[in-house]
Amino acid sequence: MTWNSPGGNNKDPWGNRNKQDGPPDIDEMVKKLWRKVSGSNGGGSNSGSSKPIIFIVLIVAALFWIWKGVYIINEQERGVVLHFGEFKEIVGSGLQWVPAGIETIRKVNVNKLEEKRVQGVMLTKDLNIIDVQIGIQYRVDDPRNYLFELSSPDTTLQQAAESSLRQVVGDSKVDALLTTEKERIRNEILRELERILESYNAGLKVEQLTLEKAAPPQALNDAFEDVNRAEQDAKKELQNAEAYRNKQIPEARANAEQMRQQADAYEAKVVAQANGEVARFNKLLPQYEKAPQVTRDRLYLETMEQILKSSTKVMVDVEGGNNMMYLPLDQIMKKQQENR
Repeated sequence: MTWNSPGGNNKDPWGNRNKQDGPPDIDEMVKKLWRKVSGSNGGGSNSGSSKPIIFIVLIVAALFWIWKGVYIINEQERGVVLHFGEFKEIVGSGLQWVPAGIETIRKVNVNKLEEKRVQGVMLTKDLNIIDVQIGIQYRVDDPRNYLFELSSPDTTLQQAAESSLRQVVGDSKVDALLTTEKERIRNEILRELERILESYNAGLKVEQLTLEKAAPPQALNDAFEDVNRAEQDAKKELQNAEAYRNKQIPEARANAEQMRQQADAYEAKVVAQANGEVARFNKLLPQYEKAPQVTRDRLYLETMEQILKSSTKVMVDVEGGNNMMYLPLDQIMKKQQENR
């Protein structure tokens, strides 16, 4: 049955409008709804009608309190739960709830890499001035220590890096920083920085440390270049001397070995000759004992034969005369060979 059909008595959800056409009265509608919620028909005391209001307010407040305690922790974050401002626990990612007003959650990103650069002009172990710069990448490793152990962990990291850099550079020589030992120095700086952060419970972890710059200051650059050139020249001369030494020592050893072999051969020759003379003397001795004069004459003749064999000139002393005859045997033998 429609609202205004015959026999319908003009009944509609908005109440009787005394058969008056037009939209329903909003005020009347609200009053009817309120009476239904409050359970009264307009009579009764005020205390009876205030109970539902308090109940509704409590429900709304409870829902708001529950909603206020809902938190969402992202995948890269950790939640630090505080109970009346005191640390309680660390929760992981996901939907979390804490009683509002009693506990709170502070979110900490544990995956985000932060960067810092530390630079300074420092004095090395061998009293040289050098300009050094390092780059640091770090992240939060322990959210609790990061939030509560230090008032400013990032500032502490900066100061710890400067301290580590000055200590390691002060214990190193300038040549090591400029040339071959950069990796060792970088590792020492990293170990010292990690030791300091651990002693402070900073809650930070250094993921990477790079030695970005190690050079003399601009004002001293020309002097350092002169020193480097001199060092390069010195190394070149040392290499040349080493090459010359490597060349001469084998030759000297070869010559020494050759001389030693020649000396050994001469020794063997002289000893053999001496042994031959001894053997010859031992053979002549019995003959000399039997006939001394004959043996002396024979030895004299053999000796003269050996001497004159290698001589090209002969002097002949004629008995009973004052003149000495000279025989040029070399010329005589030469003419004989030409005549042949």
